[in-house]
Amino acid sequence: MPLLEDVRLLKSDGQNPNKMTNKLKDELWHSLLEYGWTDPIITDMAGLFCDGEQRAMVCKDHKEFFVPVLRLPMTEAQRRKGRLGFNEVRGKHNKLLEREEWKRLIDLGAKETLQTLLDAIGERLPDDLGGLREGSNMIPESYEIATRFRDEAEQKRFFEKLLDPKIRAILELNPWNESRVVNL
Repeated sequence: MPLLEDVRLLKSDGQNPNKMTNKLKDELWHSLLEYGWTDPIITDMAGLFCDGEQRAMVCKDHKEFFVPVLRLPMTEAQRRKGRLGFNEVRGKHNKLLEREEWKRLIDLGAKETLQTLLDAIGERLPDDLGGLREGSNMIPESYEIATRFRDEAEQKRFFEKLLDPKIRAILELNPWNESRVVNL
């Protein structure tokens, strides 16, 4: 069970790959004020950070010294793996779903709050967001296609069609892993 501890007594190894800009730190502080502590800081038994180092530093900067800390028995390898894992499991956002969520925030009257968050993470609100509707079939900004072709000539024909700006196309895969472009 997490206990309130003095964050000034916790330790960093100085090797956390998770870095935050000042804007992100400000956003993190405002999130802590608005939502409170949803996750404790996790350390090994000696107080060396596994997860939550950024939250701890932000609290120290704002002279908020007592924070929830969960000390766990772990090896150095477990602590380092945990640090990487906690950062990675938070995942990456699907751009389409993210934009739909932005639209819902705007509809709720929180455009200024959204803009503050986007500024902090280095993103901008697209001009065309107003036309986005839930259930939209907008193609994400980037995606990856993995497919096989019989030969280089077939591959070339396929990509030439995809690059044609006059053609709207979908990619169809059949059970034999063959692909073809179907014009709409």
